Amino acid sequence: MCGIAGYINLNGAPMDRERDGPVLEAMGRAMAYRGPDDTQSMLWDNVGFIFKRLSIVDLGGGRQPFEVGNGRVCAMANGEIYNHRAIRTALAPRWRLDTQSDCEVLPYLYLERGLDLLAPVNGMFATAILDRHEKRLLLARDRIGIKPLFYCVTPDNSAFVFASELKALFAHPSVPRDFDWRAALAQDNTLDTRGRELPSFFRGIERLPAGHLLDLSLATGRFTVQPYWHKPPRDDGHARQSVDDYVAGYRDLLEDSVKLRLMTDVGLGVFLSGGIDSAAVAAIAARHMAFPTFSVSSRSTVGSGDVEASLLVAKHLGLVNHQVYFDHDRTRITPDHWREVLWACEYPLASAEQLYKYFLHGFAHERYPNLKVMLLGQGVDELAGGYMEWTLGERLAWDASHWPQLTARMRQIETLRATKDAGYLREYEGLIHHQVLAQDFVCESVGRSLQRSTLDLYQGYYRQNLDNHLWHEDRTSAAHSIESRVPFLDHRLLEFIARVPVEHHPRLFMDKKILRMAVRDLLPPQIVARPKGYFFFGREQARTFQLMYSILIADDRELIEQAIAGSAATRGPLNPGRFHDYVTDVGSDGEYKEVARLLKLVNMGLLAHMAANGRAGVDQRGPLPVRELSGAELQTLINPAGETAAAGHAAIEQWVPTLAPGVRLVAGAAGEAAHLALPEQGPVRIASPDWETFLRALDGRRTAGEIIATHRLPKLRTLRQLRDGLEEGVIVRGFQHRD
Repeated sequence: MCGIAGYINLNGAPMDRERDGPVLEAMGRAMAYRGPDDTQSMLWDNVGFIFKRLSIVDLGGGRQPFEVGNGRVCAMANGEIYNHRAIRTALAPRWRLDTQSDCEVLPYLYLERGLDLLAPVNGMFATAILDRHEKRLLLARDRIGIKPLFYCVTPDNSAFVFASELKALFAHPSVPRDFDWRAALAQDNTLDTRGRELPSFFRGIERLPAGHLLDLSLATGRFTVQPYWHKPPRDDGHARQSVDDYVAGYRDLLEDSVKLRLMTDVGLGVFLSGGIDSAAVAAIAARHMAFPTFSVSSRSTVGSGDVEASLLVAKHLGLVNHQVYFDHDRTRITPDHWREVLWACEYPLASAEQLYKYFLHGFAHERYPNLKVMLLGQGVDELAGGYMEWTLGERLAWDASHWPQLTARMRQIETLRATKDAGYLREYEGLIHHQVLAQDFVCESVGRSLQRSTLDLYQGYYRQNLDNHLWHEDRTSAAHSIESRVPFLDHRLLEFIARVPVEHHPRLFMDKKILRMAVRDLLPPQIVARPKGYFFFGREQARTFQLMYSILIADDRELIEQAIAGSAATRGPLNPGRFHDYVTDVGSDGEYKEVARLLKLVNMGLLAHMAANGRAGVDQRGPLPVRELSGAELQTLINPAGETAAAGHAAIEQWVPTLAPGVRLVAGAAGEAAHLALPEQGPVRIASPDWETFLRALDGRRTAGEIIATHRLPKLRTLRQLRDGLEEGVIVRGFQHRD
């Protein structure tokens, strides 16, 4: 992983070192963490490049941009070319390559193949290639869109600017910083937007689509954007291979994909959630090398089952596992922390998932300074039928018999999307759903077709979900100078799936059975059969939602105020008074069900504000707000002992709580919140004003239920906080005394 950026003066003005050099340097500094190991720039005629390097392969060599063909071609790339050794062998009779860098093959492929240069490449990349003889600039992005690339023609038509990240584009003085509220708000309706790649969320800035190449003339400034890759056609005739043959073929390709992604001269790790996807990657990689694994540990991931599952997988494979703890009560994740995460991600859909992954990468970097590569399990859900519960609204032991149910649902979704695109009134949706009005007619009226296979409809619907994951996985890792790699998105695997005859789809792609069958000999049977989980979602998901809400309202609603200011400055829609009321309403629900939507709106205002005013509030990183759990702490988290763990909320409501011996409630100084002082631990923040009210009311006489009723506190949330306090020893159960 590296960072690339540059621009072309469209008026033909030659680059000037004193004028343009500082602009390029500023673009590089804006994404310095993407390449802390080396910086190189190139100025020629009206073109300027800057390259930030994260050294992973050929540490001593591999400096970019590459100059090849007697100076004809200058090229730079962000990413990895996994099959570069095979390409080198093919090039060797005609060219002398100077380094062992994987990306050095790209300019030579261009010299030999022109615009078809990427056909033999297996990798993830965003590349810029300057042909001085042809006065041409090429930009290209890998087939799936794993690595990012943005571009902008400035409003005054003075420059064409490109970069790996938005913040690097913003460093060019002519690039607009106008947040696109309409585009961001449109993403809130997943039915309308799924199947399309995400926008940039800023007006005037485009994302180069995955699998596309941009060809720009330096002489005229005109450019075209065209695809260079398409999924192959399916052989829907009689299947020549059995289901077992396809499973074996998938396993062979997955083995090779993982093995190729172990290519590194630095440290490597694996994010291990405990689901079959990351477990499969870890199991295959562990056959070739040892490495540490990293898992998110919180009350929510205990509730979802991820903690126990990830421990089981690591133990089964003999791998070191770091359970990184996000303590919802004792560790204060501040507004500055959230600004840091949001500015790194650069998009308004950031949520608790990005918070967890951002600081998980931060822990990995801090614990292993030489670790620069992280393998992930992303991609198989969107390609091989992993989202059955989301799609069908049920959790079952899915098998081939449910395929007609999936087919009907995917046709319904496609028809509803077509209904909206066609502008039909909502009164017809029910009739269309029940096929009183023909679904085919509706779809064909807007150029959609229901004749595609169920798997094609499914993959199309979840394309944006994949895009969303790739966006944040790149940013949360890059922010800590780590390159994330995704073995399931090797294009050969996508092409393999695309060629599987339709008659085999029910057996292979219901609940990603193809993967479960392919790796059943590598993992414990309970992991192979484990249902698809959703990270922190489950019986304790409200704890994560509460964490996010506490960040939003911390420090007198600092983030809320900044979001409102960002809206006001950019003609956004946030109504200050009503928005504050909405924030209060979200917090009044003990389950915090609305916090995801609130968070998106706050993110929009924050991004609008930060883009317009610079990276305010995120210039300095403090200590990580997470830590690793010891074995004893982990067991306590998984199996909290004693009466409290066994008791339900109804029982706890009748208990008389008091502060534990030695624990004191300390009033805050002017403008500061109160806190709890614990023996030998120092201050512990109080999660909310309601919880502070409850603590102040503890008198050793009244039950929890009486205190809640007297002070009109939110019952479910307060009882949950009380349970946490009892389990952690901050509060103890007293005895009720009556006069």
